[in-house]
Amino acid sequence: MEMFFRIYEGLDREGPGSFQCTAQAFALCRESMPPRPRILELGCGSGGATIALAQVSGGDVTATDVYKPYLDRVVQHAEQAGVADRVRVLNRDMARLDFEPESFDLIWCEGAAYIMGVDAALKYWKGFLKPGGCLVFSDAVWFTDDRPGELIGFWKEGYPAMRTAKANEEAARAAGYTVLGGFRIPDLCWEEYYADVEQRMNRVEPEYGADPDGRAIIDATRVEIALYRKYPEACGYQVHVLRR
Repeated sequence: MEMFFRIYEGLDREGPGSFQCTAQAFALCRESMPPRPRILELGCGSGGATIALAQVSGGDVTATDVYKPYLDRVVQHAEQAGVADRVRVLNRDMARLDFEPESFDLIWCEGAAYIMGVDAALKYWKGFLKPGGCLVFSDAVWFTDDRPGELIGFWKEGYPAMRTAKANEEAARAAGYTVLGGFRIPDLCWEEYYADVEQRMNRVEPEYGADPDGRAIIDATRVEIALYRKYPEACGYQVHVLRR
């Protein structure tokens, strides 16, 4: 993971998304929020969603990640955006939280729930939500049952638990959530994200390409990009908006 973080450090975002996507997702749970919600963001990375979340919610955001250099960038971005008084960062593992039960109005996780597993995340994070509070997460899902073999092979290794958006919603209901809505991350977000990733791979390859772990990450990333461009309709990110 350390090598992965070092290679991906420096991206504008660590996954596909945008200010508009964050705002759209928050709008789906706005009616459940108090005027100044207390928000916990898990796996915040360098703050691709953190600043937008603070801006659209008017709330106080506790942004967590296991990689401290990401958190340092979140602080810089918050200061530049004028929301530093409402954003704090904590070096925390999303699977080992030490907050009081039922202490947040909203828990947010863009593209990182897969790390501990969606089912485990749904169960564990629920305990930190106030009754009526919301959970928003995005996850890689299948959009079609017609799945090319090479794509199945790649994701069987990269994310073997990947399933459909409907299956995620069914799991959420089984865990005691109400599904408020959801939407697919637009293709443009993927195009912008992967363009940034390709530039990053080109920059870091001279430094990390000779390392076995670095070589594996760089090569797998390039395969992922090529497969997405070859089969753009087969899979992607779905945003899920849930209420406890």
